[in-house]
Amino acid sequence: MRAAPWILALAVLASGCSHDSKRQAKGSPAPVVTRTDSAPSSSGGPHAASKPAAKPARRAAKPKPQRARRALPWQADGLSRVVHVKVPRVAVYSSPRAKRALLVLRKRDPRGTQRAFLVRSTTRKWIRVYLPSRPNGSQGWVRTRAVRMYTNGYRVVVRLRSHKLRLWRGTKVVATYPVAIGTRSTPTPRGLFYVVELLKPHNPNGSYGPYAFGLSAHSQRLKTFAGGDGRVGLHGTDQPGLIGSSVSHGCIRLRNPAIRRLAKILPLGTPVLIRA
Repeated sequence: MRAAPWILALAVLASGCSHDSKRQAKGSPAPVVTRTDSAPSSSGGPHAASKPAAKPARRAAKPKPQRARRALPWQADGLSRVVHVKVPRVAVYSSPRAKRALLVLRKRDPRGTQRAFLVRSTTRKWIRVYLPSRPNGSQGWVRTRAVRMYTNGYRVVVRLRSHKLRLWRGTKVVATYPVAIGTRSTPTPRGLFYVVELLKPHNPNGSYGPYAFGLSAHSQRLKTFAGGDGRVGLHGTDQPGLIGSSVSHGCIRLRNPAIRRLAKILPLGTPVLIRA
């Protein structure tokens, strides 16, 4: 199952990542390297001492707050599940018990791309999926009979501080690429997202490079961009000297050879985890 590289229309991606940034290029970074790679509980104060002579009990030490575990859609073997809509229209519900649909989506989006969802969990009759809509991280439920399920062994992990993208296949890192990300005023959003579409710009030497993935992520600073809804993209660039810096409106930029490789292998629904 591959994404559709035959799509010719270029979507308006949130970050737009126009290259009119005032930041100077840092120079050409190192070449691409391929490698394997709750809130604290409140314990109330002690009860009053029953005897006047008793020493007051020491207040119990509060446990250190623990970082909440992020639910990840892939298993220990690195495999995730993706569903394609197979009916003309799919109803998405807030829960299996909901009487009315949260939204109804067509089998294909306005540009003709197959509608796909990354799977969170399943039951016999229902599938919980991640949605490509605001707010980031939105989830919903679709009926099992309305979709067709596939298995995907790829995933992408982006580390913002190090400006690195790691491509995973199963349990192994098969490639590491330097990237450019959003500025402080228009940061690349963090969270768990997935590939919604693959677009092929008319000009492969333009600001988006030869290919652009549309992600389920949306800019948290730009509600709209160039007439679009502020969707974040993962795409090539015509300014490779800026790779490794923070210069975009939120999009993630790679050198063109890297985006060409990803375009050949990443299917719709591929998980994209963006971390600090």
